[in-house]
Amino acid sequence: MRVAILSDIHGNLPALEAVLADLKEVQAHLVVVNGDLVNRGPSNREVLERLLNLSSSHQGRALAPLGFWFTLGNHDDLLVKWARRDPELAELYGDPLFQPTAWSVARLSQTHLDWLGNLPFQIVVDEISQKILGLDKAEGMGEKVLVRVTHGSPRHYREGYDEHQTLGILSEIGEDYPARLLVGSHTHRPFMYQLGEALVLNSGAVGAPFNGDVRAQYVVVEVGENHVQVDFRQIPYNLQAALQAYYDSGLMEEGGLGADIFYHETRTARSLLMPFWHWAQAAGCPRDWDSWRLYQATHPERFIG
Repeated sequence: MRVAILSDIHGNLPALEAVLADLKEVQAHLVVVNGDLVNRGPSNREVLERLLNLSSSHQGRALAPLGFWFTLGNHDDLLVKWARRDPELAELYGDPLFQPTAWSVARLSQTHLDWLGNLPFQIVVDEISQKILGLDKAEGMGEKVLVRVTHGSPRHYREGYDEHQTLGILSEIGEDYPARLLVGSHTHRPFMYQLGEALVLNSGAVGAPFNGDVRAQYVVVEVGENHVQVDFRQIPYNLQAALQAYYDSGLMEEGGLGADIFYHETRTARSLLMPFWHWAQAAGCPRDWDSWRLYQATHPERFIG
């Protein structure tokens, strides 16, 4: 069985199109679009329309060539909660770093938001029947499956698998949510670790990688009876078109400081938002344009494309 996992498109349509073209050659039995389809980037509506055309029509069916399935990412959930003015986001509504979120929500229809809000937390492939199931967060605990895909981990969509994650946490996840193949995303960096009988993977990011490689990145896994073969794929795409879309869409003009940060993250394939956030907090600086320019001057190495 060949499984392709792609994630963190973040409204980057050229990167998505390049990966979809590459998938035609891969010929996967199952394609999981593993959350964070939207936000940060400029082409959220276009990305959703493209993916809706690929969406599998029902759950619980056996494997078929190029079946597309989806999970809920933290940015997808953020847009849904933002649209309904969820009180748990009260501190963010006036934050200039979240102007792109408001901009993105305004460009989606209620149909788009409803679809995002109904995405399952995890996609699993049953070990015996090889049926695909979309499960909620609390489902499937303790039940061993062949493949378990979540945006972060089965415990939280912000708990990613990467080199910074402790072995203790990975072991807890593997014990509570046993699977031959545990796949997450979220951190925007490819990762692989053998955890006993389970192989733990991070798919990397399609639209906004954080490993210094601007190419669109995803993973293809061949799962056989006695073997697992992993292929981390890096797909060139029209980066300049993706960057120009920030301007053509109006995101750079209306998204303020947050949009500028996301633009440079896409341009450099480096994480900038959270490092800037932590730097400003440690320095006692407000998260505003003056602080952002000071951060750029203080850390010029992070802005080399």
